[in-house]
Order: sequence, then structure tokens, then C-alpha cells
Amino acid sequence: MKKTLLIILSLYVLAGHSALFAASDPIEVIYEINVKNYQDDLFHVTVYTEGLKEENNIYNLPATVPGTYSNLNFGRFVQDFKAYDKNGNEIKAEKISTNQWKIENANNVAMLKYKVEDTFDTEIPDQKVIPMAGTGINDDFIVLNTFAVLGYFEGLQTIPVKVKIDYRSDWTLGTSLTYDGSGYYIAESYDQLADSPILMGLLSTASTTVNDINVGVYVYAPDTSINAKKIMKVADEVLQSSAEFIGYSPVTNYNFLMCFLDQQSFMANGFMGAGALEHSYSSLFVYPAFGNYAAGVKDDMAHEFLHILTPLNLHSEIIEPFNFVVPTASEHIWLYEGVTEWGSDIMQMRSGLISVDEYFKKLSDKITISDGFRNDISLTELSESVYNEAITMEFINFYNKGAVTATLLDIRLLELSDGERGLREVFLELLERYGKYKSFSEDEFFKIFVESTYPEIEDFINNYIKGTKPLPYKEYVAMLGYNYIAERISEDKRPQLGLQIGMNDKQELVLAGVTDDMRKAGLQKGDAIYKILGEEVTIQSANAILPKISSLSVGDSVEIIVKRDGVEIPAKLTMKQRMDRHIFEEMSDLTEDQKNLRDAWTKNL
Repeated sequence: MKKTLLIILSLYVLAGHSALFAASDPIEVIYEINVKNYQDDLFHVTVYTEGLKEENNIYNLPATVPGTYSNLNFGRFVQDFKAYDKNGNEIKAEKISTNQWKIENANNVAMLKYKVEDTFDTEIPDQKVIPMAGTGINDDFIVLNTFAVLGYFEGLQTIPVKVKIDYRSDWTLGTSLTYDGSGYYIAESYDQLADSPILMGLLSTASTTVNDINVGVYVYAPDTSINAKKIMKVADEVLQSSAEFIGYSPVTNYNFLMCFLDQQSFMANGFMGAGALEHSYSSLFVYPAFGNYAAGVKDDMAHEFLHILTPLNLHSEIIEPFNFVVPTASEHIWLYEGVTEWGSDIMQMRSGLISVDEYFKKLSDKITISDGFRNDISLTELSESVYNEAITMEFINFYNKGAVTATLLDIRLLELSDGERGLREVFLELLERYGKYKSFSEDEFFKIFVESTYPEIEDFINNYIKGTKPLPYKEYVAMLGYNYIAERISEDKRPQLGLQIGMNDKQELVLAGVTDDMRKAGLQKGDAIYKILGEEVTIQSANAILPKISSLSVGDSVEIIVKRDGVEIPAKLTMKQRMDRHIFEEMSDLTEDQKNLRDAWTKNL
């Protein structure tokens, strides 16, 4: 009886969708996601299709997605995957890898049905998905990265698709997908669908227009202290600054989708970090609704909004179309992330949102963070090796060393052009030359960049982007009339241990960077922090334990125990005098050349 009932229901459902398929197009794919009964914490997915051929017999969920630089393997979260023909008869579907299902007689497939567990509170222990790349189901909201739930048939990554979301009628839905007026959102390809996250729930909304770009803000927060109207006030200056920096409108619309979680939810889900994931026409933020979130949101909005430039309108052939099945890195992630991060800071300085001193403080912080990463790997090597698990966390250095390198490249270009043409101007010229639908050659880009600028830039690229020579902070900022001081005793007399703490995919607190003293004590980057001062360190206990270190005195010994490959390793560290590092100070007497170059550097040309 259950089987009969299934056939009847399948016939009814399939007949109801037959009108959606256009006779002129031999292959159609239509997705439906049901989250009305969200209490089961699952996405219920139905995929209707017509016209499949035998070569389309593999259904793929992404192994990785743009902007994440890690192996995520969303197929892990899929349950009860089944395929049916137009009569409701089940067709054999075999899971052949973590992210792939092989379907027999694919030309007879009319429907797939499966469920997907959300990643926020999953019990799957390995490879924790960063929240802004994941999915979350809650009583009041749902975070839906489409790539985490929907896949594509082999060979059909570029065909147009439709998607329908069944959700609570009193909820608001935010996305940059185009609504067709009949209940479906449309995308020109799976790439665009995967590039379009969705936030739905009890949301507040706000909108504005920036340089002919329609900008929307959709916010979920546990209470009204954070809402879209307040976020828009934070965003408006950044958006106006972005418009001045860009100088034209590369997109017609853009949406900020923001989910703020209370402390209990944030910690219960094991989120140590927060942030945003960029998309071509939107960005998805997952942030704590406690603490000083506003400053981080402001900088993240600046960074994510500038991604409308790269990789959307300036990208390598390697990432368009994107290889969701086999993670394939471009050597130009330094461009996509490092130059974007540079732009997000310098545009704020040039528009007056931050002072020159505040800009240099950001630069100093980035250099300090970069010191905790490997200095024997170049930006291009890091780009090409980003999916290598041995150096996965090194990708964070794109936002630090990558941005600092872009700062120096900008100064060098301005110097060579007598203040007429910096990195912004070269960047915009390249955007005009290529654009969304024209990729640059992966192997030829540096040659193209040098030909578009000056022969001397080849040495800069070879030394500091392809190579690992120490960045020439002192020489370059001197051209702007600033002194660089590597280190001096801080006016802050509190001692420090120098721990840089991050989190691995097992939700363990780890050493994200190590000093020379730590290396001598036998510690390594990536070691899981087990105990400090005799107390076990967890995500929940860290906030109580770490402040105790600050109450110690210079010279005091601190015992730390880490775990490496399951083995406990004890080490003793000594509290040190706090030092200020990487300091930039204005020179008292500037030459005319320094004045002129600084004047050019502090404005959009």
C-alpha cells in the first residue's frame, strides 16, 4: 500500500510540474526545497528533470565552493537519496563517492528526492563548515547556501535552472536570484544558483541606491537591538566610499544577507569565528549578536562589496566555470582576496572614513598577523596549494600579507608613474579589458600586468608575489614621508604570552601562529591547546581561562600542554614585556617628492 501510494503521489506531483518544462529546450532542471516543517532540521529537496541523457547520469554535490579555500564535501549531509521515473517507479541510484550519485538509465529519470542535514548543528564530527558557507535551520530563520543543498547533473552545470522554496508564509526571504512571478527563482546556470545564497525568516529589511546599484539589507537578529535600518547606517558610508573608489556600477543590484546569533547559539554551534562569504551579487554574513560586532561588520561589508570587481569581473579561466567536483586552485587568489582587502581599507582612507594613521594601524595589524604564518611560501605558491590540508589555514594570510603586498605595489606604481597611476587605476583598466564574461589567461596574467604597467613591476612580482623576499616596508613608506620602526617597548605595561589562537575543523582551539620562543619550547603551528595553567581549555572555558594570563607578571612561567596527533606535549613559556611592532610614524620634514607622492596616494586619481 505504501508503494502504491508513493506511485500515485509521484504521478500527481510530476503531472503538476509538466507545464514548467519548455518544449523548445530538451533538458530542464527544476529544484524545490521544502522547509515548512523545519522542526526536523532537514532540507527536503525534490529535483524535477526532463530530457536527461545517459551522459548526465552523475548527480554532483560540491566538494568545495568559491571563496572558501577548503574541502567541504557537502555530500556528507545528504540522506535518503532516491531517483524515480515519470511513473513513480524507483530507479537505482548508487553513491559512488562522498559527493556523487550514479543513476542507472538516466534518460528515464524524472525526479530525485533527498534530504539534507543543516551544517550549523550537525553531529558529523569532521571538517566543520564555516558558518557563512553553511546552512542553519532555526525556529525564526533559515540560512541557505544553495550549493550546500542543491547539486547538478554531469554535463549540465551551465544550463538555466529554476528553484522554488516552500517556507513559512509569515517569513521574509532575501536573495539576489530573480523571481519569475510564478513561485520560482531563476538562474542562468548552476554556477549562478550556487553563487546566490538565501536568508529567510523573521527578518528586518532596508534598501538604498549607491551609484545606480540597488542595495538591499536583510537581517535576522534575536532582538530589535540589531536591525536592517541600523546596519544600513553602518553600511551607507562604506557603500558611498566604495562607489567613489570604483567610479562606475559593475552590477545593478546587490544584497547583504546577515544572520546574527545570540551567544548561547553561537557557542553551542561551535563557532569561534565570524565573517562573510562573498558572492557576485550578494554576501552572506554570520555574526555574533554580542560584543563589538559593528567594527567587524563595517570592514567585512567593504571587503565583500568590492568582490563585485574581482573575481566577478576579473578572473582566471580556471575559476570560470568553477570546478565544484575537484578542487582546483588558481595562482591568483592573492588578486581576488589580497587586492580586494587592500581596496576595502584604502578606499575608506581616501574617502575620509578613516584617517591615514588609522590606515597605517590596520597595515601594522596585518603585518603582525602575517608574522605568525609561514614566510617561506610565496603568495602564488600559497594560492596553488590552498587545498593542501597541510597548509589550509595559511590562506588567512591572503587577507594580511596579500593586502600588505598590494599596498606596496600601489606605492611602487604611483612612484613609477609620478603619481599619475596607482594600483586602483591599473585594476580598473583590467576590469574594463576583461569583465564578467571574459577570463584572463592563468599563465599569462603577470605578463599582461607588466605590459600594462612598467618593466620594473616584473621585479616586484618575482620578488614579493612569486618570491618570498621580505617586503620592503621601510623603503616604500619612506617615499610617502613615513618612518617604519620594526619594534619598540610598548607604553602598555601589561605582560604578554604572545599566543595566537585559531580553531581547526574539529572545533579545537589551536596555535594559529608561533613565536621563536614557542618553537624553541617545542610548539608548532596547528597544535591543539589542551591545558593552560593546569586548566583544560575548551571553546566554552577559554573566555574564563585566557584573561588569567594577563594578571601575571613579566618573567612568570606559564605551563601549556598541547596535543599533536593525539599526543600530549608539555611546554613552558615565559611572560614577556609587551612590545609594539611594525610602527609607522610621519617624518617631520618632507621633500617635495614625498609631499607629491603622498598627495597622490591619499586620493582616487
